[in-house]
Amino acid sequence: MRILPDVAVQPRVTGPGSERYVRSYVTLRFAIGVLGLALPFLLVLVEPILFDGQPFPRGSLSAYYYSGMRELFVGVLWAIGVFLVLYKLTEFSWESRLSTVAGLAVVLVALFPTGRPGDGVNLTPLQDLLGEATVERIHFIAAAVFIGSLAPITYFFGREEGKRTARPGRRSGRFWRAYHWTCTGLIAAAAALALFAGITGEPDKGLLIAEAVAVWGFAASWLMKGAELDVLLGRG
Repeated sequence: MRILPDVAVQPRVTGPGSERYVRSYVTLRFAIGVLGLALPFLLVLVEPILFDGQPFPRGSLSAYYYSGMRELFVGVLWAIGVFLVLYKLTEFSWESRLSTVAGLAVVLVALFPTGRPGDGVNLTPLQDLLGEATVERIHFIAAAVFIGSLAPITYFFGREEGKRTARPGRRSGRFWRAYHWTCTGLIAAAAALALFAGITGEPDKGLLIAEAVAVWGFAASWLMKGAELDVLLGRG
């Protein structure tokens, strides 16, 4: 009886007419990596350009829920979350299950905002219904589950990519294993920093830095996992 799921790399579908579907899938996967890399930059750098007199930067990425960038923040999290839930949903593997958990968690992060930056900000209808403290607690738990799921996902990416056979013009599996596992290390370090900053309040903007590094680490791993340029460019 099999206890652990199969995590082997599955061959690319090559049936007649499958090319456009594979290309569409790879394009979506690539776009999610781009969104993840861009999100912290867009929130931190674009807000003061579009909205004068706003704090720069805010204390965390989640705090941008209470900014002029709210729609962008929520929209990108939903896009990432939905794709993560559906990514390999029909496969029974650790990667697919962790991806689903991470996707559900990041959707909850978008639905349940962090605490208000001050009493001058009105409660959302959800905060008014459940209580601000309850909503914030759900937000923090979901954020912790999200970040906690990212590290093992990138670890499995590295394990899979490490098995690939080198081809002319392509880097070796050893390189990609090291690349993805470096991203795993960045996410783990970011999680430790977020925990430390949450307990001690130090360093200044520590939570913002930790969240940005975790998102960048995952996005960098996901982006290169999805960067099958031969498919994206219609060459294979």
